[in-house]
Formats: sequence, structure tokens, C-alpha cells
Amino acid sequence: MAESATALQEWLLRHAPDGSTATLPSNLQRAFDADDIRLLPVFVAHAWQEHLRSEECRGLREATDAEQQRLEAVFHAQIGLGDGHDGDLALQLGRAVERRLATCHRYLQLTAQPMPDGLRWFRLEISHIPTAPGGLPETVQVGIVESESQAKAICEAIHEVLAARGFAVSAEQGLFHLQGPQLGALVAILKRLALPESESVLALAA
Repeated sequence: MAESATALQEWLLRHAPDGSTATLPSNLQRAFDADDIRLLPVFVAHAWQEHLRSEECRGLREATDAEQQRLEAVFHAQIGLGDGHDGDLALQLGRAVERRLATCHRYLQLTAQPMPDGLRWFRLEISHIPTAPGGLPETVQVGIVESESQAKAICEAIHEVLAARGFAVSAEQGLFHLQGPQLGALVAILKRLALPESESVLALAA
């Protein structure tokens, strides 16, 4: 009865086109037959060592996860928490939390302010409700973000970059001047930072 393949041999077979020793490259065949890493080409031996390190890390992660699950199970048993749960209560709790979180959301609005010289300056504004389209200032882009602090952080970061890039920025009034391509870049990043539509609808309904 043939002996089972070692871990090294099993790994080497992955380099064979059909997974058998018959199609294993000759420079790997010698190392396979002798089950000796020293016969491997340097780059293949290095890959084997990387594989071992990866497997070791994976084993440690799995052991840590298993221990964490064991400790949680012990704790749940101590407080009388079984495998089942009250689905109706879970639904009510989830909806209540979502409604409260929605009140933390803020609208981040990019508005345009026409100037007497014909140029448009822009401002990022934070509000609880969106500004209606039209009128002055003109609303260019509206998006909902997680919270007041997140909205402020976004505004500060954008102002810092614009000032560093040499764009005209009025720190006192929060106004800045951009041309078409640069304005397009700002609108794109604001769209990417906004909450997904489903969460936006939730915030509007809160």
C-alpha cells in the first residue's frame, strides 16, 4: 500500500498541470521523490516557506476564534441565554435603534452663491433638513452623512485640501471658488461619502 503524501508533496502536486506526479516539472519531481525541500529551486522553496507561515497564521486565527466562541458559550450559559431568541422583540429593538440613529444623520449640502462679478463661489453647509431646490443660494449637491461630527470632519478635510492646492478659500465664510473639472471632483467625492439610498430613505422617514 502506497504511503500517503506528505504536506510538502501535496503542496508540490499543486504545481502539476493535472495534479499528478506524471506531469510534475522535473526540477520539482526530484524534491517530491526525496521529500526534501533542499532540492527545490530557491524561488519554489521560498514559496513553500510562505505557505507554511500562512497556514500557521490561519491556524492561530482559527484557534483564537474557537476559544472566543467557547468563552461566549460559557458566558451565555451562565446568564441563561439559550440558542433561541424572541424574534418579535429583536425586530422592535432593531427598528427603534434605527430610528434613533437616523436622528443623528445630517445633510451635507454643496451650495453655489453667485457673486456680482458673475463668478460662483461654493459653500458646504450642514443641516437637519435639505434646502429646497432653487432660490439663493443654489443647491448643487445634497447627501446624508452619519452624524454632525462626520459632516464637520468632511468639511474640514475638503477645506484643507483646497487651501493646500491653492484654490481661493474664505475660511471665515466657508466659501471657495472652483472651476468645472474641480467642482466635478468635489461632487463625485460627496456622492461617494453619502449614505446609501436605503439609509437615506430611513432618515427621511424618521
